Amino acid sequence: MACSNCKLVSYCSVECQRTHWSIHKRDCKNDMMRSDWKPTWERENRLPAFMREDGDEAVDPLDMGLHLWGNMPAVDLINLDKNESNHSVDLSLVCVASGDLRNVVRTVNELPDDYNGQLTILLNDRDPFVTVRNLVLLFLLGTIDDEVLATDLALHYWYSVFLPVEYHLNIMMTMRPLVEKLASYPPGRSFALGNHSELVYDVPCSAIDLMLVTFKRTYDMDDAFSEYIRVRFAPRRRDYHDRAYCVLEPAHRVAVQEFRRLGVVLPFGAVHRHFNFPNRSLFSPEGNWLQNDYASPLECWDLKSVIEAGKNHGAQRADLFGCLYFFLTDQLRIFSRRIRQFKVKFHVFNNGASDLAENLNAGTLTRSGIPASMRFDRIDVSDIMDIEYVGIQRVLENWSPLLRRNGNSTIIAYFMNWRNHQKGGDPLSAGQHVVRTLMRRLQDSNRVFLILHLNGTYTVLKTLKLRMKELHTIVPHRNFAPLDGSPNALPIFPYQESWYLNVYLEGLAWSERYVEFSRERDT
Repeated sequence: MACSNCKLVSYCSVECQRTHWSIHKRDCKNDMMRSDWKPTWERENRLPAFMREDGDEAVDPLDMGLHLWGNMPAVDLINLDKNESNHSVDLSLVCVASGDLRNVVRTVNELPDDYNGQLTILLNDRDPFVTVRNLVLLFLLGTIDDEVLATDLALHYWYSVFLPVEYHLNIMMTMRPLVEKLASYPPGRSFALGNHSELVYDVPCSAIDLMLVTFKRTYDMDDAFSEYIRVRFAPRRRDYHDRAYCVLEPAHRVAVQEFRRLGVVLPFGAVHRHFNFPNRSLFSPEGNWLQNDYASPLECWDLKSVIEAGKNHGAQRADLFGCLYFFLTDQLRIFSRRIRQFKVKFHVFNNGASDLAENLNAGTLTRSGIPASMRFDRIDVSDIMDIEYVGIQRVLENWSPLLRRNGNSTIIAYFMNWRNHQKGGDPLSAGQHVVRTLMRRLQDSNRVFLILHLNGTYTVLKTLKLRMKELHTIVPHRNFAPLDGSPNALPIFPYQESWYLNVYLEGLAWSERYVEFSRERDT
């Protein structure tokens, strides 16, 4: 049974609910639970901060930061049955700017149960915080025999801002063999993950030093909590958070606010006092919060699947982070089992994207077990084709020589910032009457998505003997559009629930565009 008012907490009996009421009433009677709740700017009869023209146009530092949780839903980068179809085929995948592990977890978990090929995954990110976190997560999930402990350690290390102190100590002890191996001479660079898989790491000493320094910092829980609250609840950012709350159901407003306040992924109302130690991987060595003020794990996964998983474990739909807890527990357990069941070789690097391509093309990574002849079935370049990063031409020139020569091998990219550099790309520049219209329907960005034409991409493709795939086989052109749809196919929301979860809760801009490149058919 659930609380009849907020539906956030499940109870085993009426007596249990009565006992918990003294604690729960603060949340159940939260002003945000009111159907007539209004944002602060409306209650104060003023323009919100994000609409005032007299404000400072400089980017707010609280709007910046690392993306340690990601900002796009996880993608299956292989999609085996739509491509190779062979359940015994050996596959090689490189995540050029990997970010966190969500795409790797989903990719491995989506493989058919009877897959028995050799899977090689290169994980690279130029940011040492990202690299260290990925290394720790793989080590936890691949070396701890107790599946329940391994997945709970990994879940909270990945997504909770605070941990039980024994979890912090357990993680440090688990990582000790890796550090000792790196400190030996010559340094060890590989570790077995079960009987079939292997973790190979070729990261600079500076990354390992960062891991050691991060674990050993002396800022305490009070310092970390104060810093977390300073960022999450900065008064000047209140209007931005209220804007997000405006479109949410009352119980979801409370659930999101609770995560912002506590920073722990647990079912709503669960005991959390023992989460009394900072997750140092989410803070700088000096104790500064590393992400922006609105970072949320909910942006990283398909919310329909998240809520279904939660319901299967008895969580309520209103309890977003409780559902996420059970979803992640399921996914990480599957991933941990598959590391032991499948033959997976992980290579972890901490390089710039172009530097890694240069080393691979030159054959200088043989010490990491990567031969000069290595070619890849999937090359995921994330968003580094955006102008702000490496750019389209340079990425294709760097990575196309490393694409395996067959009809299924694909370079996967997405564009997030193109609308900032293309006339008509940003709907906010079209006038208030258009903005009001767009509040009621999504903008069709296909007519203005010309970034590939404007940057001479087709000339580059011809030179490199590549083609842009009209029909995608890995990921749709747009989030939630059909995989076999045309480039201008719109996202599909078959039910009001689908619209609500994906448009209001997911946090996407809806201008994101995926592109797939493959070799010309006759090469």
